[in-house]
Amino acid sequence: MTSRTVTTQAELDKAVADKVDWIDIRSPIGVWIEVRACDSSTVLACGSSTVSAYGSSTVSAYGSSTVRACDSSTVTAYGSSTVRACDSSTVTAYGSSTVSACDSSTVSAYGSSTVSACDSSTVTACDSSTVRATPLVAVHLHSATVNVAGGVILDHSNVAGFDAREWCEYHGVEVKRGIATVFKAVNAKWTTDRGTNYSPGSKPKCDDFRDTGDCGGGLHFGPTPLHAMAYHPGATRFVSCGIRLSEMRPISGGAAKCKAPRVVRACVEVDIDGKAVQS
Repeated sequence: MTSRTVTTQAELDKAVADKVDWIDIRSPIGVWIEVRACDSSTVLACGSSTVSAYGSSTVSAYGSSTVRACDSSTVTAYGSSTVRACDSSTVTAYGSSTVSACDSSTVSAYGSSTVSACDSSTVTACDSSTVRATPLVAVHLHSATVNVAGGVILDHSNVAGFDAREWCEYHGVEVKRGIATVFKAVNAKWTTDRGTNYSPGSKPKCDDFRDTGDCGGGLHFGPTPLHAMAYHPGATRFVSCGIRLSEMRPISGGAAKCKAPRVVRACVEVDIDGKAVQS
């Protein structure tokens, strides 16, 4: 992988033209550098760099960097970075970052970051972040310690306490006659690293089920194939499985998943969208 540190617009343009994989921007205070769609390059803004991001560019900001994000840019901010996002930009803020978002920007706030959002922006607020929002901003609240003023609050902070039926409703899992349709990501041999066979037509079961909300001790599933893939990134196949709602136990933490002692409606091969694959 090639890398290069740049301090001026000319140096950045040259690095992009040379298709450098990792570009580290360290511009002097007050010297703005413009970043546009940079093919497959990754751009880092460090120290007190000042960057304007346009097109579909991707920027990671550290230290006390300042970033203006427009169009469909993606910015990840750390430390005490400052980000001003507009259009359909996407910002993920950590540490004590400060984000001002307008238009249809999307912001995810963690740590003690501070977000000011207006227009039709969407904010996902976690940890001890602070959000100030105008009346029509959607604020997805994922922690009881978030400080929110304004916006339309969608409270997700109690998801960890959901029972099986509430968990299914929250994640859009289909339940018919007490049977929930969940999904498993598997390899080409219809198994996972743990060896259980989920081949179409099978009804796998386990003998180590623990009736708790903790990971382990049961067969694990996701509410969608994409959720299931989060725990098996190398999956090449997906199956839908029917499990009893009365036996399902939601598991808190990380990507959504649940567990059960057995599959009661046989596994069916599906695609990444959950649609049955015709044999």
